[in-house]
Amino acid sequence: MSSQDKLKEVSELIKYTLFSDYVELKVTHKEVPVSALIIANAESAKTSLVEQYYPNDGIVYANDITAWGIEHVWLERMKEGTVRRLLIPDLINPTNRKQETVDSLVTFLNSYISWEGISAVATYAMQFELETPVRGSIIATVTPQDFQRVNRNIAAIGFLSRLMPITYSYANVAVDDILTDIFNGINQWDKVTLALPNEPTTVTLDGKLASQFRQVAKVIGKQAGAYGFRAGTYLMTLSRAKALSEGREAVIQDDIDRIIHLAEKYVKLPQELQNNEGGK
Repeated sequence: MSSQDKLKEVSELIKYTLFSDYVELKVTHKEVPVSALIIANAESAKTSLVEQYYPNDGIVYANDITAWGIEHVWLERMKEGTVRRLLIPDLINPTNRKQETVDSLVTFLNSYISWEGISAVATYAMQFELETPVRGSIIATVTPQDFQRVNRNIAAIGFLSRLMPITYSYANVAVDDILTDIFNGINQWDKVTLALPNEPTTVTLDGKLASQFRQVAKVIGKQAGAYGFRAGTYLMTLSRAKALSEGREAVIQDDIDRIIHLAEKYVKLPQELQNNEGGK
């Protein structure tokens, strides 16, 4: 069984994360698409996980970026809505620069994935003002070791706490199966094309269904030294995204059950990082 098959559930969670870009969200309720940070050891196919979904509509794949580069290359498309999400296969690359450049990028992305959006920038390298704030989302990957280093550098901004953590590891039997596939030359990843809508779509979620996320949201929040408010919000958005991915305009019990199952298995920080975030 290939690593793509072994990570099918993680891929499913990422798919719903991508569909969240096309759920009609209420800015007045501070709703935003789900942004995610995949945290796993080296050689865990993190890059392959995100690469399988590129190209799909609205997605930009960026091995290395700066705030200046985003503004000059993609800002117009972000304003038009033709770019909705950035895929960053290794967060260590854009955060391994001089501190001023890293701070500028993280501040830019922090605004981009928040409900406030990007409305104006006035720095030495960039100056612009927008009539309508630009909002979007990202998916990035990092190892646990690099996460600690990156977080030390940018913890004060609170950027990483806005990203839904996705953590996984291979069992010993899976490692043996994947090695067998590698030796036989069959450990390849197929591209996945998503049937994304052309425009954001309204998907309703009944409050009684949403309340079933209470316990898992509190657990996720506690792991990061927080209360679970953000976790509850992105779990609700993921359930609406799942419904949308299946062509429905209302969340049903199956959506709730599936998101809870995936969240309990994968939406968490690695054990060694839990309770180190301080709710930033």
